[in-house]
Amino acid sequence: MKQLYPILLLSSAAWILTPKISAQTEGAAFTLTGMGVATPFARDYQTIGINPANLDMDTPYNKTVTLGIFEGGVSFYSAALTKAEVRQNLSREKIKDFTQEQQRQYALEFANSANALDIDITHLGLSIKTKRLGTFAFRTRDKVNIFYELGPQVSEILWLGYTASYFDSLIVNNNGIKDTIPNSPNIDQATFESIVSGYTPLDSALNITQLLQGTKLRFSWVREFNFAWGKKVWSNEDFQLLAGVGVKALVGQGLLAIDARDGTAEAFSSLSPLFKVDYSSINGQSPSQLPAGSAPLKPVGFGIGIDLGATLVYKEHFVLSAAVTDLGSMTWDGNVYKLKETKLTSFDNSGFESTDFYEQISTINGSDALINWQGAEKLTTKLPTTMRIGLGYQNFPMWKVGIDIVAPMNDDVASMERAVVAVGGEFCPIPAIHLQLGFVQGGNY
Repeated sequence: MKQLYPILLLSSAAWILTPKISAQTEGAAFTLTGMGVATPFARDYQTIGINPANLDMDTPYNKTVTLGIFEGGVSFYSAALTKAEVRQNLSREKIKDFTQEQQRQYALEFANSANALDIDITHLGLSIKTKRLGTFAFRTRDKVNIFYELGPQVSEILWLGYTASYFDSLIVNNNGIKDTIPNSPNIDQATFESIVSGYTPLDSALNITQLLQGTKLRFSWVREFNFAWGKKVWSNEDFQLLAGVGVKALVGQGLLAIDARDGTAEAFSSLSPLFKVDYSSINGQSPSQLPAGSAPLKPVGFGIGIDLGATLVYKEHFVLSAAVTDLGSMTWDGNVYKLKETKLTSFDNSGFESTDFYEQISTINGSDALINWQGAEKLTTKLPTTMRIGLGYQNFPMWKVGIDIVAPMNDDVASMERAVVAVGGEFCPIPAIHLQLGFVQGGNY
């Protein structure tokens, strides 16, 4: 992967058009951003992907049709970067180059340090409420999820490149004459600029599985076409019970997954032509390789997902809401590659020269990266199935408070690393002003 062009475009658009950062579990539900409590309080088409049962809930404005166009949210987190560097990544400011000493410092800081980026852009959202049949809704959106955590050896090699301690020799080019010198942390600038690659003998070299230990990387870009229905199925003077279901068709534009732990490693890649990956250096053509000249957004994966939800309302004020989302799987059958086990004897990359988030991801999978690939026919991945439960109190039209718990039910691509707990509320002194406050803990952050 030379560059993550689609991610750059999506993140730039979302950053410009959405001046606030949304919580990971809310996606593009911008009306819930400030308090972070989505499961009991999501309404209209924004309930899609959260809890479809809420579609048919009563609202203060009681509109029959709700329409939204081009809504978005971005979440970005790094345990290693400063706030200024995070801001530079999001706004695509020029990011300065670093000295060798700074590279060594970042190699230590990024080892076992979590970094995450989530982009959620809704193109169109629509809900229509009927008197007898419940509420129907439709939404299309793009979801981009990135999470990565580098193991100590990978972090050192990626940050320091051929000067990492793993390589005991350096190949230098002095006026067209190549020579081999011992590697040392005290290399002067003139020598550093003449280095061509790092080298370690085959008998002492480690294989990729050993080097990757402690590394986890997950990238996915999926487009959703989601249909949902919710209905009030039972009620009396005090209680209302609502149920809902959502069905989504999924189109995959990109997948990259690396998971190395307990002495084993798995890695898979499936990227659309838009990513401009050069597969010419891979020995043997993949049975799933797309034909030359394929459209840039030629899909490389397809899947089906289901959301189920139920909500109980007591005296119109207390709301208990629960849902299971993203039941299903995706099959990736375009440009599919898996990890090829080899020993790393040489490396001709000088290492990361900036904190550019996108450069780091592409270097892991680029033409001069650590990972070597071999072709595969297809790959099936589970959707990031999630359990949600929320409790809220609403006093229309003035205020509402609640608690939300969102937990991953599997450990597949785009799954959260850990459960999210959110507490928050909203106060509306007048209809045009919504003041929100919340606390969110967990997830990838």
